[in-house]
Amino acid sequence: MDEQSAQVFLPPRERCFERLRLARFGETVTCVHCESNDVVKRGTTDKDAQQYWCKNCETYFNDLTETIFGQHRFSLEEMFYIVKEMRSEPTAQIARDLDRDYEAVLNFVHKVQDVSGKFDEFDLYDVCEADEVYVTAGEKGIEDEDESPRERGLKKKGRGDFDSDKPPVLTFVRRDDGRVLFLVCKDLQDGDEDIAEYGDGSVILCTDGYTIYNDIENEEGVDGHLAITHSDTYVIGDAHTNICENRHSFLRQWLAKFRGVSKHHLQKYLDFLALKLNSPTEWFEKLLCYNVSG
Repeated sequence: MDEQSAQVFLPPRERCFERLRLARFGETVTCVHCESNDVVKRGTTDKDAQQYWCKNCETYFNDLTETIFGQHRFSLEEMFYIVKEMRSEPTAQIARDLDRDYEAVLNFVHKVQDVSGKFDEFDLYDVCEADEVYVTAGEKGIEDEDESPRERGLKKKGRGDFDSDKPPVLTFVRRDDGRVLFLVCKDLQDGDEDIAEYGDGSVILCTDGYTIYNDIENEEGVDGHLAITHSDTYVIGDAHTNICENRHSFLRQWLAKFRGVSKHHLQKYLDFLALKLNSPTEWFEKLLCYNVSG
């Protein structure tokens, strides 16, 4: 990108490296291979990342080793910009901002989204909520070979499924800490089983009166069931899905910013949204610290 744009959009490179080091290592750099702190500096890479030599395991590593920022053509400040802006800007706009190839930016965005769903195991315990929402998501990014207008199910009202371009999303919320999980489904035929897989055996599940939740308390992993019929009322004691409805508001508003999302990548987008909702002040540091080697 040109120098003027870089001054407008991008943070200073050294500040990006300082933040990355602090998030990963704290005040003392430790080896990413053996965790020894017996390391010394050994020059820099062609991307200006500090390189280190571990005296304990006798290996080299650098600031970017085993992070989501390694093995990419972008500079670190460009990748920081992409991660920050993918919260609210379409990938095409980010690529224009950086004057970079769209596909390259999209590949990095997908990598960050993939990582977003791998931080914490999610299970349902105590009192939790489950609800469903249907998302308009089609074949964005896939060209029609005959270049004719594609028949789509996006105008279909009410409930839909993955094949009709209106995939259902099951939303789980723990009342204990407010953490949320979004699960994209082909359909809701086995929705009760999908939910029960996350139950620890003690969960009391609050749902609406949709028939997929009937007798869900008989599923292994679920201890009890509180259902509310929305045509009559929205709250009876602990029986409500108000937190799920709140999360659905965030989901709809956030997806609307992207002017359409491919249904094949919808789970990735929702994993990233869940990370931001679950860790509103720590999500960026979590991405900085993530070890891609597992």
